[in-house]
Amino acid sequence: MIRATTVGLLALVCVATVGCAAVKEEKAMANAPTANVVGTWSGYSGQGAAGVPVDLTLAQTGTNVTGNLNVAGRPDLSGPVTGSIQGELLKLSLATATFSQLEVKGDTMTGMVGGGQVILRRSK
Repeated sequence: MIRATTVGLLALVCVATVGCAAVKEEKAMANAPTANVVGTWSGYSGQGAAGVPVDLTLAQTGTNVTGNLNVAGRPDLSGPVTGSIQGELLKLSLATATFSQLEVKGDTMTGMVGGGQVILRRSK
């Protein structure tokens, strides 16, 4: 009985530690200097052979972001977008959908959406 309680408490401490580390990392990204997301971004969204081309053009005023998203073969996920950037975290929405946040590091933007991973690179 004591052993089961000890194992249970150890597992709980491990889960809490991992959760706290993830929250600290997200806060650090949000508190980083505001990333510049202006430009044309292209890449893929999805997994393996199911990946589809994505093109994103963004303008930025302070932390406010506007632009246009084109996901190949998905008119329901294409069109004008609005959003905001806080540190390195970009949140975008279409009129009909809100996307998970994307992480911006220089000329690379990554994140996870319903269809899998998104990897975009800014055109120079």
